[in-house]
Amino acid sequence: MAPPCAVFPASQLPTEIQVDENGKRRKGGRIDLSACELLSMVQYDCQIDHPELRDSAVRCWPVQRWFRRCQYQKGKFMVETTMWEGKTPAPDSVDKGPRDGNLGDGRGGA
Repeated sequence: MAPPCAVFPASQLPTEIQVDENGKRRKGGRIDLSACELLSMVQYDCQIDHPELRDSAVRCWPVQRWFRRCQYQKGKFMVETTMWEGKTPAPDSVDKGPRDGNLGDGRGGA
């Protein structure tokens, strides 16, 4: 089982990254989160329409996630910044409906 994670508001993220996973202050001076490399990835949230039916449709929606890769004296670390970034895709850039084609059609195709 994974260790418990600290819970804090996104606004505190720039302060929280100043210490490592052991609670020790990171060496090399204060880390400017906004200056760290911005990365993103898309995951999919999928729902089965009728799980009790073998051939039920599977519908998937994209979920954009944002990360920052920061450098400090001992190396690099990554932190998810989705809530801190406050970014949402433009309405035209993300299809709000189910994915079409073989992906998510409930037939196991990819």
